[in-house]
Amino acid sequence: MQTPDTIESLKEAFSIFNRTSERLGDAYQRLESRTSALCSEISEVETQEREERLQSMGWLITRVVHEIRNPLGSIELISSLLRRELKNDIDKQNLLNHIIFGVKNIDNALSNLLHFSHSPKPRFDAAGLHEVVTGCLEVVSHMIEKNHIEVIRDIPDDIQIYCDKSLMRQVFVNLFLNSLHAMPPGGALTIKAFEKDDSETIDVYLKDTGSGIRADDIKKIFDPFFTTKENGTGLGLTIVHNIITAHGGNIKAYSKSGEGSLFVINIPKKSFVGEGSRGQGFKGSR
Repeated sequence: MQTPDTIESLKEAFSIFNRTSERLGDAYQRLESRTSALCSEISEVETQEREERLQSMGWLITRVVHEIRNPLGSIELISSLLRRELKNDIDKQNLLNHIIFGVKNIDNALSNLLHFSHSPKPRFDAAGLHEVVTGCLEVVSHMIEKNHIEVIRDIPDDIQIYCDKSLMRQVFVNLFLNSLHAMPPGGALTIKAFEKDDSETIDVYLKDTGSGIRADDIKKIFDPFFTTKENGTGLGLTIVHNIITAHGGNIKAYSKSGEGSLFVINIPKKSFVGEGSRGQGFKGSR
């Protein structure tokens, strides 16, 4: 039987979640406005002055992220407790799963903000690619189950990469979300990895059966704030590109409108860029 305290806790969780989502939206709007202003001034200021402005914006973003992340722990704790208490109520279980997935999405968006405003500084270590990918699929598992997406995974257990695990998880979560948002229910997501004996790199293929990318847009997808999604931020793929570059690798996209998309990531088996080396914080168009 549900107690008044349980119902009130559920209402409070929803209230905190909605307020946090609104604050995140406002933060993105301020960031986009500030970045546009910086881009228009980039040819008129000296390098040192531009760096000072970027650092100032990075400080603001860090502060905003910190303030938004504070209530996320409370949301997750309340939701987990309620899910345990309401284990026999399927409808409310689904609502709580939605909240928990939303919290993960917000946290991922906050991480994107931080990575966008600060140049990636990888801390390299050996990591099993299969383990990294599996952990990232768990983050988006609610969306996979909700939309009945088939996941086809072909990653040998013995493939090792030399990377920053936290940053590499950000890469795959962003790519998975990008593909899942592009696919209708019943689609398929394929992840394959290839290791050649005579190569110093690992190739990772990520293919979806989504709506694809128009030819005019394919060259812009890694640019900051470029998005074709109604509620998209346009930062996810920019972060992916910058992190992969900071690891000494590269990523390419192939797509046709209506035929899905293929992302090919090339990752070094060992670090070629050095411990703590920097990637691109703000990347211009290519």
